[in-house]
Amino acid sequence: MNGFLFIFSTYIMGYLTAIPIGATQIEIAKRSFNNQLRAAYMVVLGSVCSDVMYGFIAMFGVVPFLENKTVVAYFGLLAAAILLVLAFFTFKDGGKANMQELNSPILKSKRLSFVVGFMLAVTNPMMIIWWLIGEKFIRELGLIRNFTTVTILLFLTAGGLGLFSYLFTLSNILYRTKRFISKEIMRKVNYGFGVVLVLLSFYFLISSLRGILHLHT
Repeated sequence: MNGFLFIFSTYIMGYLTAIPIGATQIEIAKRSFNNQLRAAYMVVLGSVCSDVMYGFIAMFGVVPFLENKTVVAYFGLLAAAILLVLAFFTFKDGGKANMQELNSPILKSKRLSFVVGFMLAVTNPMMIIWWLIGEKFIRELGLIRNFTTVTILLFLTAGGLGLFSYLFTLSNILYRTKRFISKEIMRKVNYGFGVVLVLLSFYFLISSLRGILHLHT
């Protein structure tokens, strides 16, 4: 019984963690709204692969990223650059007459979509904290006393499936609702995505520059 509750609780934690709106969800929405469902799936897969990678880092202690503020600061600069590039392509395609015929290579390519999903997620090393909090929560519930290699792998798999489930469901919901949205509204939505990406980019940029300046002072 404890084994089932352990897997179910970890799955739910992963599912809930994926809900807050961020750059990854925006990229999924762009592709789903613009008739590129398989590309949206690849963004989902890339994002989850990155998150699970950080799970391995957190659980096996391969690299202590969070102890190095310089690394975190420069990760923020990388995130800002990626978001600006994505915003550029979003605005570039935003003025097209038919939003379902966008030809941006980043938007349509499945390989590039996977890279986009992975890179957006990998610029957030704070995901390590989620895995560590999740481990602590599972211990406090008394579901697992000692995390062995097997239980760690189950923990990462269940959490990863939770993350994937929400993002996969989001892709399908947005893809199916796009038929009820006019082309003009879709054009405005696409521009809105671009604005959000720019704002997120400036957030990461300012936050990282403050961190770098603090390190040098």
